[in-house]
Amino acid sequence: MRRADFLLAPILRNIGISEDVHLLKIKMEWSEIFEKPLSFHTSPAALKESELLINVDSAVWMQELSFYKETIVKKLNRFGIKSVRLKIGRVFPYKKQSGPKPEMRRMTIDDKAFIENTVSVIPEEDLKVQIKKAIEKSLTFKRSA
Repeated sequence: MRRADFLLAPILRNIGISEDVHLLKIKMEWSEIFEKPLSFHTSPAALKESELLINVDSAVWMQELSFYKETIVKKLNRFGIKSVRLKIGRVFPYKKQSGPKPEMRRMTIDDKAFIENTVSVIPEEDLKVQIKKAIEKSLTFKRSA
């Protein structure tokens, strides 16, 4: 059985978004790849032709990191990064969604009737199922007043 990324890589490359996908993966894992305090003072900004542009929040950090470019590239090698470039810029830490799950409420009979009535006019079964799930999720999410 082939891995999904093996099958998707050529497709992503053909439509021109493979670097965007790699950049998103890097952003999501940045605080795990580079521990504190480095991850608080840097953030990946752009990826082009296997070169990662890293925003650094101060000249002091930029000077320090310039000595560690090879180490940074080695840590990012699994994302296809061949070189890095540093620049002073705004640092936007990527935060994973963590913490307590939102409170959920139970659906009423009226909610269920509303959903069935809404999706009953959709002829395509797969689309009907997806819309039904989206409405159920929306209705059960407990909003704060």
